[in-house]
Parts: sequence; structure tokens; C-alpha cells
Amino acid sequence: MNQNIQEPIFLHDTQTGGKVELRTIESGKVGIYCCGPTVYGLTHLGNTRAAVVPDVIVRFLRHQGYEVKYVRNLTDIDDKIITLGREEGIESAAVAEKFINAYHEDLAGLNMVQPDVEPRVSEHIPHILELVGTLIDKGLAYEVDGDVYYRVRRFKTYGKLSHRSLDEMLEGAGSRIEVDERKESPLDFALWKSVKPGEPSWESPWGPGRPGWHIECSAMSSTHLGDSFDIHCGGRDLIFPHHENEIAQSQGAHGVDSFARFWVHNGFINFDGEKMSKSLGNFFTTRQITALYDTETVRYFLLTVHYRSGLNFELEVTCPACGGLLNKTEQDSGLCPSCGNQATVEELKGRVRFPGLEEADDRLAYIYSTLAKARTFLSTAKRPGNEDPVLDSVAEMVSGFVAHLRNDFNTGGALGVLSKPLGEINGLLASGKGVGKATRWLTIESFVSGMEELAGIFGCFGQDPETWLRSRRDGKAARNGLDIQRVEALLVERQEVRAAKNWEAADRIREELTDLGVGVQDGPEGSNWSFL
Repeated sequence: MNQNIQEPIFLHDTQTGGKVELRTIESGKVGIYCCGPTVYGLTHLGNTRAAVVPDVIVRFLRHQGYEVKYVRNLTDIDDKIITLGREEGIESAAVAEKFINAYHEDLAGLNMVQPDVEPRVSEHIPHILELVGTLIDKGLAYEVDGDVYYRVRRFKTYGKLSHRSLDEMLEGAGSRIEVDERKESPLDFALWKSVKPGEPSWESPWGPGRPGWHIECSAMSSTHLGDSFDIHCGGRDLIFPHHENEIAQSQGAHGVDSFARFWVHNGFINFDGEKMSKSLGNFFTTRQITALYDTETVRYFLLTVHYRSGLNFELEVTCPACGGLLNKTEQDSGLCPSCGNQATVEELKGRVRFPGLEEADDRLAYIYSTLAKARTFLSTAKRPGNEDPVLDSVAEMVSGFVAHLRNDFNTGGALGVLSKPLGEINGLLASGKGVGKATRWLTIESFVSGMEELAGIFGCFGQDPETWLRSRRDGKAARNGLDIQRVEALLVERQEVRAAKNWEAADRIREELTDLGVGVQDGPEGSNWSFL
């Protein structure tokens, strides 16, 4: 077990509304439950953030020496899944399976750790029936015409997670809750729904039917983590009513001291829809984004701010002809006021850009470029015989990074720690003036090994730098419409004129490449190119 487990970890608990120390039920072990997606469509960036956040938490806790059991569910029974199946003329189970596979494909490229258990609602009907029966026996639920509802007013602390009173909830009930005169209260929610024509159903003591939405997580978490566990994760949009209802169900059945000890909720993705016309749309699936940007860039972008903060997803549309920015009116007309080009909707869709992702891509490229140069240095420079001290910023890099994660899993703060070491390493690689040879070599070695350790926590920086940089370069070329074959042909031509010592022609080709936004790096093994 890692000795760092003795260091305290603090997290913001939604229920208490403040930062608390992580004290687990069983010493050295952590049980984590994460609400996964309802599988009726392709994964969007909000779903992805809700998966990336607990992924880092799991990685970090394991790094700190904890034995983690990570459970992330899949909701494969739901009204929207049934409706989509009816529209497409296929079984709802086939709809769910299709989008479960798509969800796994979308997450695969984001370097996620696999959950220890990934339960599905359809696999836990017996557990759900048992839980509903317990709530009925305790007077917390009642049956009406084959439907079973939870008596919210019987659970005295209902609203403690969302910090709402019953009166506040009732005020908005008319617009938010479907009216059902059979219910004792508008706030009562369904635990079991009686069968309707064309819907999947299972036998129950109250007749054939299917589970309500909220009961599933109470049943699955208790099945795989016990009646009490340590951390419950999910998006902020789930606090009410989903997680509030989970508490009522689970604590109603198992006692007020049961269920999740801590609640961790990530913030929303804020789409910059004001800058994009409706004809282009402002909703993007994860696979649409990763078709344009490297998956690691997307992961890095999602972790650049604190998990509880909102994350702005800015959008820009540029003219295919001149590259000028187009506002919503110009996007609708397709007419560029700067150059007069008339673009189609499809052409403009190909010109959608995301400044936040561009910035993350550049920052990640800077990190990988530094790692590539550092590894080359270590493989070519002779290791010193003496042991001089490593520069402080690099010596303290891992501990500083980890300190931010111990403070409510602050990934944005952790990334900020890398700025100074990256700058100093690039300075050492460029000249090394002002430090001894041993300090230079050992500092660069410490940086590389430290980044390897951080890659295991963060899920970034762990690929071969040269491979990642080439892939990133080619992807950026495709986004910018750069003809790679032309660039490569110019490089070959330049090598030929350099071999003939025609320096004037070589300079002319370099200028032509510069006009394309391309820089040339000459080395002993030939020339390479990158974006300026």
C-alpha cells in the first residue's frame, strides 16, 4: 500500500455543502458509484465529462494507495429508449445495445480505466423487485392499479441533498411533474410502472411492468457496493430529482445512516450557442468532436478546470474562402461580407472551430514536444558521474500536482503546477547555461520520470511523444485544409536543392512553406515540418 495514503484527501460534499475529509467506511478501501448514461443516443460532451471526472478520481485514489471498487451503471430501460425502438420498428433492447456499444467506442479513445462492474438495469430486476417490496412493507410506498409510488412525505429528510423544502418543490410541481390524480401527492414518484401495450415488461407482485428510473441505482449500488459505500458521482443535473430520490429509496429501506457517504457532482458544459446559427446546430456528439481533435486533447480540455465549475465550449465558424469569422446572420445566409464568398451549409459545417479545444491542443502539443526533446537529450547525452541536486520546480512537480488533487480533485490547479517545470526544462534543453552538467541531466531525467507518474494519474501525457505529435500535426492539417502531399513534396524538393548546395532555392521553398503556415526543422536525418 502506498505510504501516501496517510495524507488527507478533501472533497466537496454536495449534501453538506462544504469541503470535508475523505474518511472511508473501511480503511484503505473506497467504493465509488457513478451514474452512467441512459442509452438512447450517441454520447455528447456532457456525458463524456461525467465519465472523465470519476475516472481521474479513481486513478488518483489508486495512486494514493487505496483499493478502489468502481461501479458505473448503464440505464437500458427507459421511456426514451422504448419510444425510439417504436419509431425505428425494433426492440428496445436492440436500441439499448446499439448505443451501449457506441458509448464504449466513444470512451475507448479517451484512455478510461474500466469500471470494476458495469451493471445494467435489465440485469437487476430481481433486486429492484425486492427493494420495492421492502419500501411497501415499511409504508414508504403504495400500489395503485399495478403502479407503485414512493410516499415522499413519509421520508422526513427529503430534500437534504438539493437543499429544497417540500413547499418549494410543490410550487414548481405543475410544470415539472406529470399530474396523476391517483397519487397521494404530486411529489410521489414511480418505483414500478404497470405494463403498457408494446413495452417490455417483467412479472412482479403488482402485475407485469418495468422499473421506474430512480429505483435502478438504489438497487444496483447496494448489489455491488453494499447498503453503504463511500462516494457517489454524477452530473449536477442529477442532484434533483434523481439523486434525491435515490437517497429516499435507499435510506428508507436500509436506514438513515446508509447509502452514499459523500456526493461528488461535476458542473455543466456551457455551449456557446449564441454564436452559431440553428442551421449549423450547437449540439455536438463526442465522436463529432474526436473526428476533428485528438481524443487526448478532448480529455485534457475537459480537465483544464475544476470539476465543479462550468466549462465553456466556445464555437466559431469561419469563411471557407478567406478564413474570416462569420456571425449568426452571415452563417444563415452563407455570404461572407469580407470576400463575397457564398458558402453552403455543408461547407460551413466543415469550418466550425472550437477555440478552447485549439488552446488545449496547443498546450498538450507543448508538453509532448518538451517530452520528445527531453527523451532525445537523455538518449544522446552522457549521464554524469556525480549527483548534483535537481532544480526545485522539477523536484517538487509531482508533489505539487498531487497536492492540488488532494484538495477536492482540482485538476485545473494540478495542471498549473506544470507551467514552471516545463519552462525550465525547455531552458535546460536549449542551453543549460547557469547550471552544472549533472544538475541539467538529472533535472531532465527527473522531469521525464515525473511526467510518466503523472500520466498514470491524469490519463494524459502517456503516449509516445513523436507518434502523438505526428498524429496531431496531420489532424490539424486536415482541419485547416492543408495539402500534406504538397508540403511533403516541397520538403523533398528542398532536400534535393540543399544537397546541391542551392541555398537560394532552399530559402525560397522555406518561404513558400512559411506562407502555408509550416515551419521546417532540419536535422542530421533529414527535414521535418510542423505548424508555426
